[in-house]
Amino acid sequence: MSSCTNKLGSKGLRQNRKFSTQMRCRNGSVLVLAMIVIGLLAVSLLIGYSYGGLFFEHNRLQASANEMALAAARKLNDKDRIGQMNNMIARNRQLVFAGRQQFDECKEKYPGLASLAEELLDESRDSAKTLELQRKQLSIVAKKEAKQAMEKKFEEINKTYAMYLPWMKVEEPLLAGWQCGRVVNTESNVEVLKNIAELEAHDQEQNYASSAGMKLYKHDIDAKLPDADGDLTFKIAALSAPVMKTVAPARIILNANYDSVVGDNLPSACRVKVWLPVGTGLGPNASSKMSCIGAASATGGSTQQ
Repeated sequence: MSSCTNKLGSKGLRQNRKFSTQMRCRNGSVLVLAMIVIGLLAVSLLIGYSYGGLFFEHNRLQASANEMALAAARKLNDKDRIGQMNNMIARNRQLVFAGRQQFDECKEKYPGLASLAEELLDESRDSAKTLELQRKQLSIVAKKEAKQAMEKKFEEINKTYAMYLPWMKVEEPLLAGWQCGRVVNTESNVEVLKNIAELEAHDQEQNYASSAGMKLYKHDIDAKLPDADGDLTFKIAALSAPVMKTVAPARIILNANYDSVVGDNLPSACRVKVWLPVGTGLGPNASSKMSCIGAASATGGSTQQ
């Protein structure tokens, strides 16, 4: 009896030991599995955080490019200088045309007044030449001041980007380039001047004016006069016209709505391109450059006086 009891006790002990071993193996497997799952979750969170960070930096870079373009565009038509130049050119053009008509009439009907009419014509022609020189100078000054405003804004935001995390590195942005141009489908701010039927007919024949909506001179034209005054230059730039005496504010535009200007025509919009070097901080080193383009339109022309 005692021998049987001992055999049963030994068998039970062996079963207990076997069960304990199985439990330890099972617990160890669960622990390993749990560590693997935690590791995968950590990697997933790291990747998700990195992509989220890149998405955030891209949006931030786009906002910065827009701010820089807007700062430059605001400076272009500072104090309505482009709008006033357009208006002065259009009025001086009308003055030259009227002066030529008066001179021709005086030669034919009032010869005694022909010399006085010629002096007035010469004065208006000289004014046109002076205006053209001033327009060219304004083009240089406006672009220079716009660039300075853009660079100042770039310096303000440049130092706020650098970020070095264990999983991501963001360096300072780089200025890839900038341009001055105009907004597509935008004519000048100058309404077609009336009261001289012959000039209106000439403008219509030369297709200098828009045909829909407000009768505005078209953008970036050299509105040449006929015959003897065809040597003069009357370049009218693109600029938003006031609507119901409301001046269009400087504003962000889509890059697709930006267009270049030809030659030395006065600009009314700016475009800026920036790069942002980014890279990974863990594992194999991988780096790239984010690229964003911002575009903005200048403040529109004021109401004609």
